[in-house]
Formats: sequence, structure tokens, C-alpha cells
Amino acid sequence: MSPTLTNVTTTTATTPIGRAHIDNPNRRNKPQSNATAIGAFLFTSAGMNMAMGLGWTESAVYTWTKHYCYSWFMGVIIGAIFSMPLSQFMMAKKKWIMATAATMVLVDGILFISFPTDYKAILAARYLNGMAIGLITVPFLVHASEIAVDSFRGSCLMTEQYSLTFGIAIQMIYTSFWPSSVEFPANRLHGIFDIVFGVFAWVFLSYFIESPIDLIRKGDDMAALDCLARLQYPQIITARTHAQLEQQKYYFQEEKYRSWWKCVGRSVLPLVKMFFFRSALLAFSYNLPLNLTLRYSVLINEAIWSGTVAAICRIFGAFLAFIMVDHAARRIPSALAAIAIGILLILQAMWFENLLANSFDLKDLKIIMALYMLIQAFAGFFSCYTSVYLAEAFPLRTKPFFMTFSVVGEQLLQTIFILNIFRKLSNVILVQGVVALIAGVAFWFTMPETKNTTLSEAQEKFRKVFSFKRKESVSEA
Repeated sequence: MSPTLTNVTTTTATTPIGRAHIDNPNRRNKPQSNATAIGAFLFTSAGMNMAMGLGWTESAVYTWTKHYCYSWFMGVIIGAIFSMPLSQFMMAKKKWIMATAATMVLVDGILFISFPTDYKAILAARYLNGMAIGLITVPFLVHASEIAVDSFRGSCLMTEQYSLTFGIAIQMIYTSFWPSSVEFPANRLHGIFDIVFGVFAWVFLSYFIESPIDLIRKGDDMAALDCLARLQYPQIITARTHAQLEQQKYYFQEEKYRSWWKCVGRSVLPLVKMFFFRSALLAFSYNLPLNLTLRYSVLINEAIWSGTVAAICRIFGAFLAFIMVDHAARRIPSALAAIAIGILLILQAMWFENLLANSFDLKDLKIIMALYMLIQAFAGFFSCYTSVYLAEAFPLRTKPFFMTFSVVGEQLLQTIFILNIFRKLSNVILVQGVVALIAGVAFWFTMPETKNTTLSEAQEKFRKVFSFKRKESVSEA
């Protein structure tokens, strides 16, 4: 049975004013960014909780237990694993998955406010937030990749890491200046932030629009056409809308008739690429051993402003990526950022070792702080591209599973770094830097250029070991 199309009209001509709106890509694609706004609030909360377990927390003794530090990452793993059957077999509406996560963030915020100094309550809140984020990460990225037009897909997808960066920055800034003598616990402020983000997530749930691909999968082409119309402004069905529907149907049909094992075979090489490009590089560029090099430096020279400057540098890098992602090439800038991160990590390890050998020389302290800030600037820039590539890398049938493997891989690496925190920090960071440098050079030759490509074209490019030449897409914005 065909659904009733609401607030959508069919037209073949436009007035001059209407034509101006249609020819403005930002105006035309605004409903697509609105549909991802709920994710922005939830991932900002995620960034705060992530940073909390990686050294940016109040000075209470319990905040430095290993369980406290890795609890959020374990929660993400649990949520991500649970999201796989929801996305693939149960055909749950992604809107209600988002609503469930928003509710979990609200509850964890209440726990932070109500029991700001209770270890078990805070631990439960961190697990709860992690599970909420694990539950939505893969569904959100799959959804954003399917609702966005080819020329706007990068901006929609990078909402994940862009928002995580803002959350990390908020946590770094307020904990850097929070005095231990104040009676108002820092965890209570953290809970207020989580409640605000949870409430706004619920408010923006009204802007959420289901993926046309999910409706095509159910055989409801008219509802899919309605979705496509509501994902553009003005909300009218035109020849462009019908062309988008045909492209979405082709993408679905192309994947539908491939066997499961063939899809798995087409996913193995992209998984290897994404393990290093996404899982490893994200973990290497922001982790507990790396953050402790700055925390130690601040403890010695009392430069509490350095955490704020590093957070601003990370935001600047993410903002630069936001400007470039759909308007410039992706492969070369992201590969250069990965190489820069590798070089800077190696230098950070060398100077931190030198700092310990020279009895905390003031010059070495300043160099370590400067290197950390540069690492965060490049990390903010690079991380945004990982969201785009992760959502483009895998065939439709295996996406929920292989994207989850990549997400879980990052959390496991973070947990390993936390569990081995008492090993020599400089050696751990040096290994990270060497791997990141080698991976960055490999990315230059192996990562495809996917700007303005369809999801089918992007996935085909990921199947190739080497990618030297960019194929221009003729797809429309």
C-alpha cells in the first residue's frame, strides 16, 4: 500500500525565486544536515566521556583506576555488538535506535548529577554512555551515507568525529581549570552537559528522516521517494528526485543479488585498510599514554592553559576538514595528516624520553607541550575523514558487521593502552608513531579518492589495493 505523501508536491518547473533556492546547494541540502543533528549532540557527549577516561577528569583517586578509564570503551564495544542485529535482521527504525541512545545519555547524566563522587554510580554512568554511543555509531554512519547526496555526503558523515572533537575539547577545557578545592564536583557539571545533550537530541529527533534504502529494502518505493523529497529544499518531487530514487534502487539491487560470501570477500581488503586508517590512527592520536605526557608537563610547570590551547587546536583542525571534505580531494590531505601525526608522535616520544633523562628541563617541557598541540591539530583534521571513509568502504550487506569490527578495534586498542599504562610511555608512543608513519605513507598509495562518487563507485575503489588515479563522478549534487 502506497503511503500518503505529506507536504510534498510534484513539479516540473520553478519560479526564479524557487530556482535560486534549488541552485543553492547549502540551502537545498539543509534537511540532510538537520537529519544528522541528533547524532551531533550524542557524539559530543561521547567525546566528553571518552576524554574523561583518557586523563581529563577531576583529581579524585578513583578516576585513575584502570576500570574507570576503560569502562566507557567497554560500553562502546557492548553497544556496537548489540547494534548489529538491530541494523541487519530486526530492521529496527534507526529513529528509535537514536531515541534509545538519547534516553541512555539522559540517564547517565542524572547519575553523574545525583552521585558525583560515588565510584559505582559513576562507573555505571560511563558504561551506560558508552553503550549508547556504541549502539548508534554504525547505524548513524550508515544512515548518514544513505540520506546524503554525493556532493554533501562528507559533511553529513563527519558529524560523528567533528562532534566527538567538540566533546573532547569541552572536557579538556573545563577540567584543566577546575580547582580541587571547589565544593561543586566536576562530575556534576559533566552530568549537566549530558542531560542538556540528551534533551537536545530528543528535540532534534523530530528532524530525523529514515533512509530511503531501508524503505526500498521493504519494497516501498513511494515512501522512499517521499523521503528523498523531504531530504531536500524545497520539498518537491522533481526529475532530480526520481533520478536519485533510481540511483538508490540500483545501489540496493546491485548488492542484493551478490551472495553473502562474495560480499564478505569484497569486505576483507577494505577492513584491513580501515583498521589502520580508522581504528589504529584514531587510537594513536588520542590515548592515555599520549595525554599523560602533557599532564606530566603541566604538573611540573603549572601551565594549565596548555590543555585549552590543545583543545582549540583540535577544533581548528576539525573545522578545516569540515570546509575541505566536500570541496577538495580527500586522499592526499588525509594521508599527509596521518604522516604528520606519525612524525610528531615519534618526536614526542624522543623528547619525553629526553625530558626524563634531563631531570625535567624547562625547554623540553615546552617542546612536549607544543608537539602535543600540533598532534591534536592534525588529529582533529584527520579524524573527520575516517568517518567518511568508514561509511563508504564496505558493501551494503556486510556494512553493519565490518564497520562494527572497525569500531570495536579502536576501543580494544584504547583498552590495551590503558591496561599497559605502567609500561614506559616513551616506548609506547614511539611504536605508535612508527606505525602511524608507515600507515600514512601506505595510505598515499592505497586509499581511494571518493569525493563526488556514489556509494557503489566508492566501494569499488576500496576493493583495489592501490589507488593512484581519481575517477571523476558525473553524479549531481
